[in-house]
Amino acid sequence: MEPIRIQRRSVLLFSLAAAISGCAPKQLVLNSSIGDIANAYIEKWAGFYPTRAYGEGRKASAGAFEVLSQERIAAWVRENEILSEKLAPFLTSPDVETQLDAAMLARQAKWEIELWTQADALSAEPELYSDFISQALTHLLVRDDLDAAEKAAAVSARLAGVKELCKIGLNQLKDANKERAQGALGVLRQTALFYRNGLPGIIAGWGLDGGGEKIQTAAREAAVSVDALADHIDANIIPSASSPVAYGAATYARRLEIYADGAVTPEELSALAAAEIDRVRAEMIEVSRRWRTQNGGGDSSTAGESDEAVLAAALAAMEDDRPASSAEMLEDFTTLTDKAEAFIREKGLATLPDPRTLYIAMSPAHLASVAFGGVYPTGPFSPQSDTLFLLPYVPDDAPARQKEGFYRSYNDHFNEMIISHEMFPGHYMQAKTGVLHAPAWRMLFGNDIYAEGWGSFSEILMLNAGWGGGDLLTRLAHLRKRIENATRAYVSVQVHTKDWNKGDVMNFATTRGLLAPQFAENLWDRVVNSPFQIITYFLGYHGFVELWESEQKRLGDGFSTRNFVDGVLRAGTAPVHRLAPLLK
Repeated sequence: MEPIRIQRRSVLLFSLAAAISGCAPKQLVLNSSIGDIANAYIEKWAGFYPTRAYGEGRKASAGAFEVLSQERIAAWVRENEILSEKLAPFLTSPDVETQLDAAMLARQAKWEIELWTQADALSAEPELYSDFISQALTHLLVRDDLDAAEKAAAVSARLAGVKELCKIGLNQLKDANKERAQGALGVLRQTALFYRNGLPGIIAGWGLDGGGEKIQTAAREAAVSVDALADHIDANIIPSASSPVAYGAATYARRLEIYADGAVTPEELSALAAAEIDRVRAEMIEVSRRWRTQNGGGDSSTAGESDEAVLAAALAAMEDDRPASSAEMLEDFTTLTDKAEAFIREKGLATLPDPRTLYIAMSPAHLASVAFGGVYPTGPFSPQSDTLFLLPYVPDDAPARQKEGFYRSYNDHFNEMIISHEMFPGHYMQAKTGVLHAPAWRMLFGNDIYAEGWGSFSEILMLNAGWGGGDLLTRLAHLRKRIENATRAYVSVQVHTKDWNKGDVMNFATTRGLLAPQFAENLWDRVVNSPFQIITYFLGYHGFVELWESEQKRLGDGFSTRNFVDGVLRAGTAPVHRLAPLLK
């Protein structure tokens, strides 16, 4: 079962969706029937996923938390079945916008049905519990749309919901995959520690009467409940865990068909990724030789060195340029974000969504995403609310070897690519533009291949415009990300259809895939827990490259980078292979 956390979505009434999307009158008429259907569905969606609804800006959901009883899940599955039935006539509409919106909503319904019916999540997926619990307060603690009393009430209600979900876990959770259970255990322990030691200090700063003793008590009680669930997993689930890591070929193919909107089969994905790995590796060697020539005094300086030696030297030099602490990393990312925004404005690459609404901080230690950070964009409920950019994190008091490996991976050149991918013109700009211009449901139930594909395409878009000042090590960092993306896609297929184990993955990733130590270590966890999310970078990147080239061919001298970027981002997070008609 794909972890539920990838579905960071929200909800909106159709009337509000039209208002915030900047739709022209023809869109209101064109999509009115689809809008009516979406309106009824997304209100129910908000009730089932209130944490995500608030994350997307729905203030009314601040104090609600997911109730994952068998009855609620069965009712939610039925709602998605009803949605599928209603959408069927619109899937063959001659109007491209109507057909697109129907297809996106239909895909959402299929995925929800798949998630909640094809695996007994409550009894066999401990990471379901850890994901919801660890994300319960993420947005509440940093958003400024609630006053202190409202925030305290919402946090108290969420903590009560956490306690109820822990009870469900204690009663329902019977089995698991050992790897996923161990990951969930670590997240739950960190969350309990945060509730016990970190949250009280935050609450104390809210100026509540009596120091907020009631909510302080709720935090302590929630910590006890989370630790009890963690103890249950540790003592009763992990020792006898019997669920396999792999989905198996049939299940993987079925879920890939839904997830990728029918764009690729497992066999095609594996072949495309393998070819990309070899192609990018050759390009990395070529760039490394050019770098060696620049830094060695001439062409003859590399004549006696093997490809592997030259590449290793270039990668080592790239990793030598790196931050050394979390404070330095935060400062670097903040500065790079400012520079990337200014670069786009100077080069005229796109229309920037002003004003900037962005909160940058280190990822809290209890979050499931702590190893690689994440972007939590605002949604169409509140398009001018802050996007959260939570940076990857290693404690400053961690062992020296662990810190060195982390910062060598998150080196300065790699971080320049991260800013392009995550901020400008990547995820932040993509999501912010989308919520201001696209129909709301395209942002709420968007296509992850579009989102990560655009982030990956943003890197080469910026590099080719001069970002990084022509530094060959920065281009090498991009290529290393490209080969990592292809490696992710390839091993996803191998693990879930060919029974690759952790040793197979680590060996492939560090040799043929050339992954940095930190990312090679993370890959196994991601391929086990998020086998479809990790293919999105590779598939989406190539989808956007093909779209870019086809638009250049179609428009010739009339092609404009600004018009291309604006058109793609204002369309919303639609499947990449469905975007071309929207640009005409």
